[in-house]
Amino acid sequence: MNKHYEVIIIGSGFGGLAAGIQLKEKGITDFLLLERDAEMGGTWWANSYPGAQVDVESILYSFSFEPYDWSRVFAYQHELLKYTNHIIDKYDLRSKTECNKEVTRLAFDEANAVWQVDTKDGQSYTATFIINASGGLSQPNIPDFKNLDQFKGKTMHSARWDHSYDYKDKKVAVVGSAASAIQIIPTIAPYVKELTIFQRNAHWILPRPDRALTNVERNTFKRFPQIQKAYRRAVYMKLEGRVLAFQYMNNILKLFQKEGEDHIKSAIKDKDLQKKVLPDYLMGCKRILLSSDYYPSLNRPNVRLLTRESGIKEFTPTGIATIDGQQIDVDLVVFATGFHASEDVVVYPVIGRNGVTLDDAWQHHAHAYLGTTVPNFPNFFLLAGPNTGTGHTSAIGMLEAQMEYILRAIQYKQKKNCKTIEVKSEIEAKYNEVLQKELAKSVWQTGGCSSWYQTKDGINTTMYPRFTFLFKRDCQNFEPKEHIVTF
Repeated sequence: MNKHYEVIIIGSGFGGLAAGIQLKEKGITDFLLLERDAEMGGTWWANSYPGAQVDVESILYSFSFEPYDWSRVFAYQHELLKYTNHIIDKYDLRSKTECNKEVTRLAFDEANAVWQVDTKDGQSYTATFIINASGGLSQPNIPDFKNLDQFKGKTMHSARWDHSYDYKDKKVAVVGSAASAIQIIPTIAPYVKELTIFQRNAHWILPRPDRALTNVERNTFKRFPQIQKAYRRAVYMKLEGRVLAFQYMNNILKLFQKEGEDHIKSAIKDKDLQKKVLPDYLMGCKRILLSSDYYPSLNRPNVRLLTRESGIKEFTPTGIATIDGQQIDVDLVVFATGFHASEDVVVYPVIGRNGVTLDDAWQHHAHAYLGTTVPNFPNFFLLAGPNTGTGHTSAIGMLEAQMEYILRAIQYKQKKNCKTIEVKSEIEAKYNEVLQKELAKSVWQTGGCSSWYQTKDGINTTMYPRFTFLFKRDCQNFEPKEHIVTF
């Protein structure tokens, strides 16, 4: 007989941890976290590549209810993982988690009003509620390069870094030039024999205003938590202001674009190289990156950057053949090629009411009410679901807001002793119609680029176009009348 839980949470990154902690705080203790990897931690357990660092100030990239003694303005991976483990242990979530449990199928049993959860190892569970917290950036993307299987050297994705491999004095190729690449490249460049970068598109990069926090600052935050809280609030409000540029006044972005151009000119003296790294779209259309050492690393004699004109034609046993006829022999290929974000929001089959699958519901593109709930999928919730991404602030605040909505739904179900609760299709459709109209005016859609924010058809299923405090307000205003409730 399958073991039953009131709630099953899929994933133990920040989303899964937020779910577990807030369920406990509401007295809901009959839950289980299922983690597909060998350890808990999500993004900052999986992404341990050299130079891995967060792009949002550490003080904001943390739970509002759990401040921390950060050592830097922008934390590196090891400190983020330390914070994650601190959270896990403080709230006793290891005892509520099973690792190496990759979910392969979810199916709603209408007769019993429960979800059946199947895992790769053959185990099954049932749950009244499902909270999917598998993450929007959890499925590594490696493009289907011709003859990749013929390459005899080492390959790895940035999110699956093999620390047993010694890259020192090796010939290395990095495929990609975005967020993870610009952290990996300056970190490994001093130690490798040759480093070839395959850049498909240039990205806007601003200097990273990072530094170690002083002892005075850290001690002040420890002794006076209210000061740390006020500083966090100030950082939040500063970053919220960026929405004005992304959504309403795109011309503001041209001022920041000038800063990006100056950053290139000050760090790179070679005019041809300056042109290669200068983007041809409005800043903000793609994710704005932060780095103070990427551009200088391109000046190194052992580093060369190839653009689309010299892109990958195919792999050979010893390396890469380029479109323009070069043969580049390498020992290691690092795929810094990102994730399936806009298309594969949930990677396993989900079968809801009347046999409707999530793939059916999302045949045109992914969508959800508040990025959290989908019609015909009762008692099923998504964290970091469609259109909950932010280009300007911490994703953790969005997760906490979503949990407000989820908890209200669960508590309403328990109070009324009903079987299921799900959003009405017309409510969800209206919400996303308005959202897409607003997105159409945003820099992500009008800035002259295509990005991982969009589907192949150009629909933005990733970003939230408003101030995040409006999202938080909407999540708190749970309306039973907007839902279908069954008894």
